[in-house]
Amino acid sequence: MKHFVPWLVALLLLGGDRHHDPTTLVYPAFLHTYGIRKATKTHLMIYTRNKVKVRNPQGLAVTRLNSWDNPNDKKDDDEVTGYGVNSDANTIIYNKSMTALGFYGLSEKGERALNHPTGIAADERGDVYVADTGNDRVVRFFNPKRSLKFVRAIGGRGSLPGQFLAPRGVALDSNGMVYVADTGNHRVQVIRPDDRLHLWFGVQGTEDGQLWHPTGIAVTDRKQVWSYYKDSFIVLIDLDGTRIQKFSLDGRFIKAVHLKDFGYEAGKLMYLAIDYYSNIWVTDFQNNCVHKFDRNLNYLTSFGRRGSGDKEFTEPRGIAIYKRFGQVFIAEKESAQYYWIGTDVFDVQTRWLPEERLGLVAFRLTEPSYVSVTLRSSGEKSEKKILQKAQFFSGPQALYLDGRWRRVLPEAGGENPSVDRPPLPPGEYHLTLKVEPTYSSYK
Repeated sequence: MKHFVPWLVALLLLGGDRHHDPTTLVYPAFLHTYGIRKATKTHLMIYTRNKVKVRNPQGLAVTRLNSWDNPNDKKDDDEVTGYGVNSDANTIIYNKSMTALGFYGLSEKGERALNHPTGIAADERGDVYVADTGNDRVVRFFNPKRSLKFVRAIGGRGSLPGQFLAPRGVALDSNGMVYVADTGNHRVQVIRPDDRLHLWFGVQGTEDGQLWHPTGIAVTDRKQVWSYYKDSFIVLIDLDGTRIQKFSLDGRFIKAVHLKDFGYEAGKLMYLAIDYYSNIWVTDFQNNCVHKFDRNLNYLTSFGRRGSGDKEFTEPRGIAIYKRFGQVFIAEKESAQYYWIGTDVFDVQTRWLPEERLGLVAFRLTEPSYVSVTLRSSGEKSEKKILQKAQFFSGPQALYLDGRWRRVLPEAGGENPSVDRPPLPPGEYHLTLKVEPTYSSYK
């Protein structure tokens, strides 16, 4: 006798439903931001009494300054310092505290003045680097606690090692090495903490592994405190904003993906950020969204669409992530948005495998997640817990259940038809999946 088992899978995606409410990124709790999750040009105008206006925002950076840290108070561990490039105003906007803003560039002249800066990077020690694109250089700053101080300019116009042509991206690793997307020279230059050239790499060209006007750049290394895999790699955008490439820290090519590889005929990729799980987040100016990839540059999902409503963007550009808690900051045309890393589940399928005598729940996750599963038989009110906060990683997943609704792991014979298992009683069963991110609201 064959057992016919129709399953209805109900999805609880952080309390959402299936209208446009993606949960790959989620809004912080109200008390965390007092309801302000988008800082607009109006906020800036009011806050500065119209002294500073939003004029072509570009790169973002975020860090938790050591000088802010109180080891005896864990409640303030998510209070970060953010830096934003206001490119056409030649200024850097940053927060001096959780209630006060600071500005660099309003009155600076000569060597200290910026000229259409773009990318920015910062670390917990207080070091800040800016790609001063119009001046063909990188500028180093230092923030001791509440002020951004000019240190020195690095490089200058030219094509020799240590010189730059319109650099657009900078990134910092845990050793204080600075990775510069030297856009006009089709290369990456790596600067040591003493501001001397460490190495450079790049062969001009459009083939994968070659570089063509690199722009956004991000880096992670094995000494990063908040890094799950302790990976070391560089990712960058090039080929007129249509390609993402991954390299080792010394410039060895690893992998490339193009817009068309993940379903987009056109687009304009702008900036990148790497999170705790080494996932790679990329803003897309033209498609008004953020693309997410895993650490191996496998496409996971795209978040957002054009608009001014919830979880919508207008020409997103800079992106920064505080890895410890998954705090995400995204700059767009006239505002900046604040999110926490969430999770989403797609492509859910359920079926009975008669030969294996197993039930299969297949699904795809956009983020490493805690998955809980409850069961309710048709006509019954009570629910049975099948799985409680089991960790799954991003990408395609398979959950095998035997006739007693116990999880069977593939390595324990989940795909072996010779294993004797009890059959599943005929009937209708309702499964509920609850999927939660492993951090953001978890500390």
